[in-house]
Amino acid sequence: MSKNTSPPVPTSAIIAGLDKVRDERRAIAARDKELVAEWRSLEMELIIRLDEQGMLKASTDAGTASITETILPNVVDWDALFEHIKTTGDFYLLQKRPAAAAFRELQAAGIEVPGLEPYTQRAISLRKANG
Repeated sequence: MSKNTSPPVPTSAIIAGLDKVRDERRAIAARDKELVAEWRSLEMELIIRLDEQGMLKASTDAGTASITETILPNVVDWDALFEHIKTTGDFYLLQKRPAAAAFRELQAAGIEVPGLEPYTQRAISLRKANG
């Protein structure tokens, strides 16, 4: 087994790398946001056109587009929903992820929540240098 004889990467280079990658991710995210908006606009335009023509799909040399429909829940009364869940035990109606902010508040108040334990997620917070 050979030893790594290269000098360690300077901390300044690591931070500069993080800064560069963060800037690239922000640019990609901004462009993705634009593309998503364009997609939604084109999608709505095509749905309207297909509806007007009484069609569910259309094909061209570029491909085939078809309207799909998915039924999703839209909560109009949270109190009624929670009452239903408490009464029936239908907890599967909720996604299984505890709220981190609420958990931290309870933990800070010294309240233990059964079934939950804290863990510490570590990450790097990076700020631009002034200058």
